[in-house]
Amino acid sequence: MRNFLQLFSSVLFGLLLFSIFCLVQTKSFIEPCSSSDSCPALLSYLLPWDSKLSEIASRFHVNVSDILAANSVFPIVSSQDNQIIWANSLVKIPISCSCAEGIRRYMVNYYIVQPADTLESISQGYGGLVSAEQIMSVNSINATNPLTNGGSLVIPLPCTCLNNVNNGQTTVYMSYVVQAGELFNRIASAFGTTINELENINGLPEAWLTQETY
Repeated sequence: MRNFLQLFSSVLFGLLLFSIFCLVQTKSFIEPCSSSDSCPALLSYLLPWDSKLSEIASRFHVNVSDILAANSVFPIVSSQDNQIIWANSLVKIPISCSCAEGIRRYMVNYYIVQPADTLESISQGYGGLVSAEQIMSVNSINATNPLTNGGSLVIPLPCTCLNNVNNGQTTVYMSYVVQAGELFNRIASAFGTTINELENINGLPEAWLTQETY
């Protein structure tokens, strides 16, 4: 099963771990907020297929230049819009995480349904950052309200800010989908954080963080 995770970057880079599909129940992570102000966050997007940078930017409603900057690609030139990024590449997507009804839990994205789309294929298009079940629930998709070609769907994408601070350092948190078989210590090492950091930020049991994911 897939697990769902978030990271932090600092301008340090940090890692938060959530779960969408997991065998072990983690605590529900809800970040309280008291204003309508938005804050910067990141998504770790695992490309499901080869894509142009412009196509990735369009999917998440962000600028190509902002994606390039988030991934430390310089200099930024307009010709990079058509650059092909290979499937299974990880791309950091900069997003704005808003506060709604006193909590900061996800950002809202919108998707126009295409011919032959299914809830599963739409979820796959977002690299598993949102599940088919979440899309169905948020949009009240059912037998009497099915997917409709050309219809607009709300896509809830995970985000958190935690005041953009971690241990006194300016920090941007990033959501990450844990793949089956991944070890958390390897994820922590890859993103420059620690198992303890994952445990503390996400409220996960230490024993679970030392196991493989399934």
